[in-house]
Amino acid sequence: MKVELHSDGARWAIDGSIRDWVDHLPVQAAVAVTCHVEDKPELWSASVLEVPGRVVSTWNQTAAVHLGLPPNVPLALDIRLSGAMGKPGAKIEGRWLQPGKSVSARGVSRAGVWLEWQQKTFRVHSPLYEVLELVELFNSAPEQSLEEHFRIWARIREVLGAEASSHITDGFLRALRVVTATALTFGIRQDERGELQIDPVLLIGRSEESDQGIRHERALTEADEALFPKRLDQLREGAPAFPLRDGTYVVVEEALGEALAAVRRLRKAPSEERKRAAMYPEAVLRELLDLGEDRPSVFVETEKFAERVRDVGAWVAPVLPWIREEGLDWGGAASSGVRIDGVDLPLDRPSVAKALEEIRTAIEKGEPSITLAGQTVAATNENANALTALLRAIDRRDQGGGDAASDNKPIPNVLIIENNLDEASFSRVRVAARPGKLGLPLSLRTTPKQHQEAGIKWLQHHWIEGSRGALLCDDMGLGKTYQALAFSVWIKEMMDANLLERRPILLVAPVGLLRNWEAEIADHLFDPGLGNLLRAYGDHLKVIKRGRHVAGTASLDTARLASADVVLANYEAVSDYQLSFGAIRFALIVFDEAQKIKSPSARMTHALKAMNTEFMLGMTGTPVENRLADLWCIADAVQPGALADLKDFSRRYEVEGADVNALRDAIWQQEETIGQQTPRLLLRRLKSEKLDGLPPKHEHVIKLPMPREQMDAYERVLALNEVVGGQGALEMIQGLRRVSLHPALGNTQRPECELQIEQSARFKGMFQVLDQVANTGEKVLVFLESLDLQHVEQLPLLLQRRYGLRSAPMVINGQVSAEARQDRVGRFQRESGFDVMLLSPKAGGVGLTLTAANHVIHLSRWWNPAVEDQCSDRVYRIGQMKPVHIYYPLAVLPGAEERSFDVQLQRLMERKRDLAKNLLAPPAFTKDDVADLLNAVSPH
Repeated sequence: MKVELHSDGARWAIDGSIRDWVDHLPVQAAVAVTCHVEDKPELWSASVLEVPGRVVSTWNQTAAVHLGLPPNVPLALDIRLSGAMGKPGAKIEGRWLQPGKSVSARGVSRAGVWLEWQQKTFRVHSPLYEVLELVELFNSAPEQSLEEHFRIWARIREVLGAEASSHITDGFLRALRVVTATALTFGIRQDERGELQIDPVLLIGRSEESDQGIRHERALTEADEALFPKRLDQLREGAPAFPLRDGTYVVVEEALGEALAAVRRLRKAPSEERKRAAMYPEAVLRELLDLGEDRPSVFVETEKFAERVRDVGAWVAPVLPWIREEGLDWGGAASSGVRIDGVDLPLDRPSVAKALEEIRTAIEKGEPSITLAGQTVAATNENANALTALLRAIDRRDQGGGDAASDNKPIPNVLIIENNLDEASFSRVRVAARPGKLGLPLSLRTTPKQHQEAGIKWLQHHWIEGSRGALLCDDMGLGKTYQALAFSVWIKEMMDANLLERRPILLVAPVGLLRNWEAEIADHLFDPGLGNLLRAYGDHLKVIKRGRHVAGTASLDTARLASADVVLANYEAVSDYQLSFGAIRFALIVFDEAQKIKSPSARMTHALKAMNTEFMLGMTGTPVENRLADLWCIADAVQPGALADLKDFSRRYEVEGADVNALRDAIWQQEETIGQQTPRLLLRRLKSEKLDGLPPKHEHVIKLPMPREQMDAYERVLALNEVVGGQGALEMIQGLRRVSLHPALGNTQRPECELQIEQSARFKGMFQVLDQVANTGEKVLVFLESLDLQHVEQLPLLLQRRYGLRSAPMVINGQVSAEARQDRVGRFQRESGFDVMLLSPKAGGVGLTLTAANHVIHLSRWWNPAVEDQCSDRVYRIGQMKPVHIYYPLAVLPGAEERSFDVQLQRLMERKRDLAKNLLAPPAFTKDDVADLLNAVSPH
């Protein structure tokens, strides 16, 4: 073998063929030669091999020496700038260095990849070779070519990589960082006026080894990305380079420069044009640049609103006149209506809002009254305040108990969707078939139960057959979260295998359940679980908020959202930041406790339906809480159009004598038919059918006579009904509920004095149970909705004193943060011995596992038996080892049990519970139920 070195590389003359030669080379040398000739099969039989210098420079030193090449150059390289970039005479000079001193330039000469020093020849190895080639390119660039200098310098920095600082002693060059962007996308936010603004987001395209082709990444850091639009507005149109901060510059190609000039003009255009650009970004940019469809665009659609979004505008709650009246809310009379000057105002929001506007106008004009519902109502500030309070109560109800204050803030820019209320204007039940193979994902750490494996298979069928979404409505405790996680990681594994485009997964749940999701990921999935996790709720939002916060709505860092593998968010965050969430294309969105989006007129519901996703999974054990329209609304999120429009649905199924069984047959998936037919919308299994290992559950109705004080308070409420008549039906129900719990509550929710156990039959029944359980050392959950009774100085103090507890019993209600809630659950589950926890039905009835307790007392009754059953199932679920006891203490009117409110309510609840077993019978109370209840308890 003979090696010849020349300025363009090296040449080997071989005795025999290259193939024979390679077979006898050491491994590293053989690999180096093979990599060079493997795409040139004709060379294998040749006896001469020529390799260019750029390839020779990349070989490691061991391989190079085995092939007869000189050793690596033993010198370091230092580069400095002479002159000013973009100015005549600007040069980059490379100096060779020995430890502690420089080498005379006259003693060194280079010819391509070879360096002569001290009468010896050395090989210039990578990356020094590439840097020197780029330095020569820099020095030969046309004078006054700043952008060309910047581009070449960016390549030099990229080649040097992490070692850049050791090769650069020039202070200016060390600080100079140049980003060469190749494409752009749009970021959407609100400006200082609350109007939509378009921010250009620069991208760098990188080649992918997979079938995905070019993968685009954000070119700038978060801080520089926020600064770039300002620089674009400030500099002259067509500027090729943009200074940012700390010596960072952005350089753009000609086509991208033209696009940025168009974006600059767009940013100053009228708001309607900017709104149109947000909806149809590439089409608008092509119009501005006068690009035909056949010409390539530098725009990359990384952020796009869903097909269902038809506009961005101010939120206006839709009017739903055809909906049957909602069930009644035990929360209080204020959320069910208001009486002004003897006029009962209707419940619907538009009527109340119109009346409020008319009263305010009359006050401004000095007019004494308005005409409302055919009667004269005084135009006073007091009446205006009453109407304002009613609006807040209605919004709170429509948001499922959410933060009414935040929902009342003016929102000028929300995603306006095809709502399917009057007609099915948007239908997306199925798309084309998707890739995927049935089977458990490899990342699943724990073995699923049989019904869970069937549920996972059902979801996979939905995905593979092109379904847009599904409703998993398993009974509480059957592992809906587990099945959703298995499905999620199955999709992620396909993304990891490059079978699907990589997109984030969004998990949406009430804030109190989000930590539980993280715990479930850790328990059931092998590391790294679902991958890089981003928390987008509560205090975590501070980290990803961007820009100024106008009209109560801020934007989020969509780059952070889009780059995460999985995003955890609560419902309110997605609604409040819907422009940011809505611009991200998600692979999968999971709605835990999906009954949160049951109200078709709520802003939150519209925001969630506007999300852009390949597949949407709704999870809820109670898709019908108040009326069948609840089911329609959730289904319209996961499979828009599957149940037609709401008006038609209500006319067909929410009328007397409706064939609800036909609806059930159309949407309900029987487990034994999974895989045998096109997957249906809804899957539901019951604990009683699937969990043979659960301990027995016993229900105890405890009837105790009312003490004298309670009976007197009860009769006073009944006497009041005789005075006001049927006009105060709901107020009467509320009054009977309060005094049947404890007479001290009377007409207020805050007791004036310390609670006396002996004055309440329900309290006496509760403490009988607690006394017995305390002797066994077991634990108890007590459900009641009164925040005042939950106050530390009321029932908790009473319990602590009676049982000598080290601290007052813990409380979980809507005022307890997610972190504190999970901490309290953990402590209750860990600590041994007798203990009591107080919970509000709505806050503590979902998502919590409290199997350390096996006794549940419903001290006050919720209006919906389905919600009450959810509360009981906090203890009756997988992991419970002891027999479970559920107690319903009832206050009975002495000598008139049939007229007792608690007795009649218990019977009504049981009837509702039986009707609700098929899931499609609304369990909520109606006006007729209230009338029947009042008739039963009133003296005749």
